[in-house]
Amino acid sequence: MSVNISESTSRRNIGGLVSLLGAAAFLAVLDGSAVTASLDALSTSFRTPLEAIVWVTTAYLMACGAVLPLVGWLVARLGGRTTFLIGLVAFLAGSLLTGAAWSLPSLLVFRMLQGLGGGILEPAAIAVAAASAPRERVGWVMGRFSLIINIAPVLGPLLGALLSDHGLWRAIFLVNVPVGAAILLVALRVLPRAEPANTEAARPDLLGIALLAPGFTVGLFALNRWGAGGSAAVAWWSALVAAVLLVSYVLHALRTHRTPVLDLRLLRIPELAAALGVMATVGFTMFTQLTVLPMLAETRYGLHGIARGLLVSALGVGLLVSMVNAGRLSDRFGPRPLVVGGSLVNAAGLALVAVVHCSWPLPALLAVFVVIGLGFGSVASPSFASVYRTLSPEAAAQGTTALFMTVQLFASLGVTVLGAVLGAAARDGYTWTFAVLTVVALAAATLGARLPGRARAAQ
Repeated sequence: MSVNISESTSRRNIGGLVSLLGAAAFLAVLDGSAVTASLDALSTSFRTPLEAIVWVTTAYLMACGAVLPLVGWLVARLGGRTTFLIGLVAFLAGSLLTGAAWSLPSLLVFRMLQGLGGGILEPAAIAVAAASAPRERVGWVMGRFSLIINIAPVLGPLLGALLSDHGLWRAIFLVNVPVGAAILLVALRVLPRAEPANTEAARPDLLGIALLAPGFTVGLFALNRWGAGGSAAVAWWSALVAAVLLVSYVLHALRTHRTPVLDLRLLRIPELAAALGVMATVGFTMFTQLTVLPMLAETRYGLHGIARGLLVSALGVGLLVSMVNAGRLSDRFGPRPLVVGGSLVNAAGLALVAVVHCSWPLPALLAVFVVIGLGFGSVASPSFASVYRTLSPEAAAQGTTALFMTVQLFASLGVTVLGAVLGAAARDGYTWTFAVLTVVALAAATLGARLPGRARAAQ
């Protein structure tokens, strides 16, 4: 796949291709996060308790988790172009049907279809872009996608709150259709067509698929139930089932003679293991902040509605500035200095918030979160690019699967830990939450020291 895509895009504007693929990925991430801010409106519209409406987000998450472990195999078997188009069509069909849902059951079914498409669309877009990028510009290309992955969840809840507050929750889904259709028409024209399937991937790792996909999905479900305060028995039994399936998959993947659906032996590459470790901290920190900052804005500063997103917006401003440049700078200097320096800035800012969140005025705290965003972007973007700079083009699809599974798993873990911390320390919950995030940021600095420096990156 990589050879043909590289030859084809050498005759095209790589920036245009990245913009096209990025727009599709942005659409999926934005929609997935916008729904979280519209649950009250959905509850009112369908006359259903909020506890039941929460399954709208859970259904999407579970569908994404079910298909995500298979994306690497699909890209290798069908090619990046075909996999991307399948994900885009499924996402658009799910968006149209979800926007027309007439009952809670129909809403859940259509959200699952949308989640299947979104779970394929985003990683497939990134796999195609990674295969298209010249090695010397992979930081620039992946920096753009890192911006998408981290900015879209910031904007999504703001968009969801704005639309749902005006009774337009269906527009959250329906707006995807014309935009996605335009992306589809352009993609059919510009994406490379000639992509021979991987002959070894033509023989699917059926046992690996049967173990990994349900194991990962059930594991996400267990974390979701813990984070949402669901039944402890359901959460524990789900975690046990997930552990059995995932341990069985690890044993299978390390013993099989054919290429497993997710090749864990790639983790023997120290730079890849370090990059995935840093991205685990990114997922944990980012989604914990997206959850806790609106709560802090409401309880500490009395903000309501879309104003609850002010602290998140400040974080997003810093992310926007740093991510635009951090990936490109990693092409010149390597990811190590950026990740280590950004992690230390992030840790200092989070530690400061842990101390002053209850006493500083809102403008001062907004400034702190802009700085945190600057540091965080310098961590996420170079680490994201390092995954693809480390791997061969043939292994890029496997790296994409590993990357997204890592981020999604630790994002769910972060939200779960947040719920536990706030529940155990109701009075000092915010202090302890930002203290935990400070420790995670310091862990990112430690892992970042194992990433390549300038000389290794050039090699």
